[in-house]
Amino acid sequence: MENTELDLCNLDQHIQESFDGIKLLELNSYFKQALSCAFILIDQMSWLVSGEEIYGNVYFKKWVNMYLTKHYPKISAEELWAYRNGLIHNNSTISRDITKGKVSKQLYFYNGLSTLEALDAYYDDNDDYHIVNTAKFLQITLVCAVKEFRQDLANLSIQEQSGVKEKLRKILQPLYLDK
Repeated sequence: MENTELDLCNLDQHIQESFDGIKLLELNSYFKQALSCAFILIDQMSWLVSGEEIYGNVYFKKWVNMYLTKHYPKISAEELWAYRNGLIHNNSTISRDITKGKVSKQLYFYNGLSTLEALDAYYDDNDDYHIVNTAKFLQITLVCAVKEFRQDLANLSIQEQSGVKEKLRKILQPLYLDK
């Protein structure tokens, strides 16, 4: 008999390992790397429920709109997608969406603040950019978004779970062999 349950315990472990890695990078002031890992986690979570094997920006933006922007309403899915692409592909804040004017505001992440420290004391946003508190984004916004997503995953119907199961197996598949 085929197991119809999603492998959520192993997904929980994967999520926790991802958060542990992000936190370790952040604590050691590797902020770009921490953000890159955060975007990888968002990519994985949004791909799980995309309904497609090929991943695209539509799924990333849909996931961000559904789970993340409510916890950091100052930023949009389009702005986050543009920042993600600039960081991952160019190691900068500039991406094609920004240079082609497809994004209304560019994001800049500000490091070294506590999660609750307001950026208003340091910088004012203007018409061209938003300043994002890196610690708040990584430690509160991302954690809350993934937690809500995880709860929604657990509540999927058996029929909805069928497409997720194979993708979950791929995400949880070991990338290396231990001795």
